[in-house]
Amino acid sequence: MSEKEIPDYQQKRIEEISSFIKNWRLNVGLTQREFSELACIHPNSLYHLEKNGLYNILTLLKCIDATELTVNQFFEGID
Repeated sequence: MSEKEIPDYQQKRIEEISSFIKNWRLNVGLTQREFSELACIHPNSLYHLEKNGLYNILTLLKCIDATELTVNQFFEGID
C-alpha cells in the first residue's frame, strides 16, 4: 500500500472527525477565521482539515482544545 492510500475504515474516521469540527464550529456560530484564531492555527489549515481531513496531529489537537472538549469527549462515538 502506498503512503497516500488510506484504508476505508480510516477514511471514515477522518471524515467523521472533519465533519465534527466543522459542525461544532457552525453550531457555535464561528467563521473559519474566527475558529482558526481560537485554535491558534492558520485559516488555511482549518480549511484543509474541514475539506479533506488530512492534516497533522498538532492541528487536530489545537482544534480539539478550541472546542474545550477533552480528547475522550471529542472522540466519543467515533469508531
